[in-house]
Amino acid sequence: MGQRRTRHGTVGSLAVTRRAARRAALLAVLLPLAGCNAVGGIVGGVSGALTGAATTNPAVGYAVGISVKAVTDATIQYVMRNIQRGEQDSIVRVAGTLAPGDVAPWKAEHSLPFGYGDAEGTVQVVRVIDTPLAQCREVAIGVGKGEDAATIIATACAQEQGWKWANAEPAVERWGALQ
Repeated sequence: MGQRRTRHGTVGSLAVTRRAARRAALLAVLLPLAGCNAVGGIVGGVSGALTGAATTNPAVGYAVGISVKAVTDATIQYVMRNIQRGEQDSIVRVAGTLAPGDVAPWKAEHSLPFGYGDAEGTVQVVRVIDTPLAQCREVAIGVGKGEDAATIIATACAQEQGWKWANAEPAVERWGALQ
């Protein structure tokens, strides 16, 4: 079976490859502008369309697109949870070393490129809550700079494995699937 030539190039796999390359280049340029919430839909849509075209079966393309979207969304959520956990752990480590009234800087650096997700601020112990059940500290956390600055009040308590957030109880691992 021979290839048919047209004024636009070879009909068949070579023409699809050029078109796909142009679309992929456009996608690579636009993807960073879309934000994290749209990445799963874009990647799923592109993979589903390409799979449907390659298999000539739209049902297969749809199934692949939905699957890729789900996996991409779950991966992004996992990465974002780890970023948030790293920031929270950095803050609580600093808060555990401070005396009431002391202010100290905190900083969370992540392994993502270009410093994405890195954060810094200040933490101050507002009061100590010492009971027979737990030793806790109420802290004021300064996040951001300038107009974007915010202050968050939270409680950290000493546990066997170090200082942990008291307010994060529903998010602890022992809740498992009930989170």
